[in-house]
Amino acid sequence: MDESNGSSKRTILCLFDVDGTLTPPREKIDPTLDEFFQSLRRKVKIGIVGGSDYSKIAEQLGEGDEVIQKFDYVFAENGTVQYKDGKLLSKQAIQNQIGEELLQDLINFCLSYMGLIKLPKKRGTFIEFRNGMLNISPIGRSCTLEERIEFSEIDKREKIREKFVAALQEEFAGKGLRFTRGKPTGTGCELGMNISVTISTSSLVFQYYFVCHLCMV
Repeated sequence: MDESNGSSKRTILCLFDVDGTLTPPREKIDPTLDEFFQSLRRKVKIGIVGGSDYSKIAEQLGEGDEVIQKFDYVFAENGTVQYKDGKLLSKQAIQNQIGEELLQDLINFCLSYMGLIKLPKKRGTFIEFRNGMLNISPIGRSCTLEERIEFSEIDKREKIREKFVAALQEEFAGKGLRFTRGKPTGTGCELGMNISVTISTSSLVFQYYFVCHLCMV
């Protein structure tokens, strides 16, 4: 950026969440808001934080590598993939932090547990592996919006996610994992549960998470 924009004096970093803050879940940013951020960036440094991988964040906030040029910092996959000034700063992998044995124990347990869940419908992509996240869905991530809503209603009655969390907490007690249920989406469906391991980073005074996101939709 040109120093005439005040970039040399930008000592404040403002971080913004993507889904539910800058955009509705999985939707594109409003052009007016996008213009506002570029104007604000002349005065302060701007960073964005999201649980999705970079490609999904890019779909919402721009096109391709445009996003890492539009923002000073980009923290994808809950901070496990970090960009600064348009360049990749670091990339961490969940298997390097918790170990292959624990990772496989976690995956195998989830697959076995989901295999016992009876639902009106099951689709595909039950586990999606990312750098810092496992995205796990009993119904399958390839389900339609209508099927997602149907599952959400069943979950409210039968507390599928709540029971899943309890089973995971019991099975992996003392392993340094934290289990929580996800937040509602724009459709009103609740997304799932998070399994996270807190890791500190030396590059910034910032904490990020290796997350196993159990996407119960």
